[in-house]
Amino acid sequence: MLSDHLAVAPWLHTAAVACAKADPVLFAALLCWAWWAARRERAGVMAAALWAPIGAIAAVAANEPVERMPTVHWTAFHGLVVHSSDLPAPSDHAALAAATAAGLFLAGRRFGLAASGGWLVMAAALTLAGAAPDDIAGGTVVGVTVTLIGYVLFEGPMKRAVVWLRRTRLRSFTGEGKTS
Repeated sequence: MLSDHLAVAPWLHTAAVACAKADPVLFAALLCWAWWAARRERAGVMAAALWAPIGAIAAVAANEPVERMPTVHWTAFHGLVVHSSDLPAPSDHAALAAATAAGLFLAGRRFGLAASGGWLVMAAALTLAGAAPDDIAGGTVVGVTVTLIGYVLFEGPMKRAVVWLRRTRLRSFTGEGKTS
């Protein structure tokens, strides 16, 4: 059980909390890396790289009202894990991590795999920090769903915007890119 592991290594809880707080920095670095690499790619890849942070922000924004819905406490974990007084709801951290991973998969497989690794670390850290697994799963579902649906809705306009930006003085932001 989780409590047994935390009893043997109480530092694990502290490390998990620190990791959960620092993981968004990893995602920001991955988003910057994807944007920089997409500057040399087709407009669709750049549109996906630009959508990834927008989708992550949209996922967290969509998760906020869901968090406020009435719920009941999940009591399976107890013991050494200190729970917050908040009612269980989809995790913002999990929504952010999953949305970033889904958005970066759209920009490229290597970005998506790196972000998925970050999501796994975030999920483990949140569990060790006291978040319920169903809160993490709920946040993951919200994050992926919002990002993918948003991309389907805005892919065309974003591609056209990238093509247009590449013909203006702002092409240093989007890069020259490939023509085909």
